[in-house]
Amino acid sequence: MIREEQVIPIGTLQRTHGHRGEIQCHMLNEYWDNAEAEFLILKLDNILVPFRVLDWRGKGADSLIFQLKDVNSEPEAARLVGAEAYMLRTDLNTEQEDLTTWQDLRGFRVIDTEAGEIGTISQVDESTINTLLTLDNGQLMPIHEDFILSIDTQTRILRVNLPFEL
Repeated sequence: MIREEQVIPIGTLQRTHGHRGEIQCHMLNEYWDNAEAEFLILKLDNILVPFRVLDWRGKGADSLIFQLKDVNSEPEAARLVGAEAYMLRTDLNTEQEDLTTWQDLRGFRVIDTEAGEIGTISQVDESTINTLLTLDNGQLMPIHEDFILSIDTQTRILRVNLPFEL
């Protein structure tokens, strides 16, 4: 079974492409382009499921088209639309292994110096200039490097000193 800490988010499957089961993925980063990964990991029903990649190619500045093994028709691909896409951390090249993205913080508990434990990060929104973390209690929390005191990847704790109350 693949665990969350073994993968890194790379995008979201947006739509089918053609009639042979290809699917378009909106990419969050360039990790896939720089790796030699054999599997695309999809989150389906809250379970990380590996799919062998038969072929892939770029489409525009931030999308890739994937052909996955055993996904051979448009209806089969349509069932995957909306799934979050990941790759195994072990497939990252050595330069990328040291990089931490905001997306990597999903599942981390947030502890503030004043307020104590605030919640667990469930989603990261980087669609605007201000990155927002969604906590498991539904609260939105703006995040910036200046707020971060430490990131403990072993215990999955993000320690912050927020200049505001949530």
